[in-house]
Amino acid sequence: MFGSLRLKMLNREAASGKNKPEVIIKSLDIKNGMIIADIGAGGGYFTFEFSKTVGENVYAVDTSQNALAFISNKSKEEMINNIKAILAYENGFMLPETADLFFLRNVFHHLSNSDEYLQNIKRFLKRDGKLAIIDHQKNGFSFIGLFDHFVPEEMIIETVEKAGFRVLEKFDFLPNQAFILFEQTKSV
Repeated sequence: MFGSLRLKMLNREAASGKNKPEVIIKSLDIKNGMIIADIGAGGGYFTFEFSKTVGENVYAVDTSQNALAFISNKSKEEMINNIKAILAYENGFMLPETADLFFLRNVFHHLSNSDEYLQNIKRFLKRDGKLAIIDHQKNGFSFIGLFDHFVPEEMIIETVEKAGFRVLEKFDFLPNQAFILFEQTKSV
């Protein structure tokens, strides 16, 4: 499903100026020492960008062995030692430690059981950690709209809040995409 050419195309698309990757990264306020999990890492564009800043572990999490092999090979070629590939399954994944940030870009609409997946994320999210979700919004007569390759922003918020998170910030600089930063709801 994800050959090398397709993964390179995904990276080119993620890096495109129209998708504002620098602004996305700046909005996440990533600091040295953070641990980040890039869920649905694909070709690893954001995984590699995160690895430049954090110094600690960045987890490339994907259901595709090909995508993870691509990221692992590129890490070796570029002598990047802080990226770890993690194979995900339909309803979650296992990390060896908790993360400061979970990043899901154009992945939420692929989750078949988002409630279970969000509970899995909470299990590996530090108490003061953040969850960033970017997903397509319906855009008229397009591939995204025709093939339900999107989740309306309201539905993302409702689903994630039901799982025990609250909206920390919403960003509106991405064309035809929702970008929402969540934190866990503080229990009393």
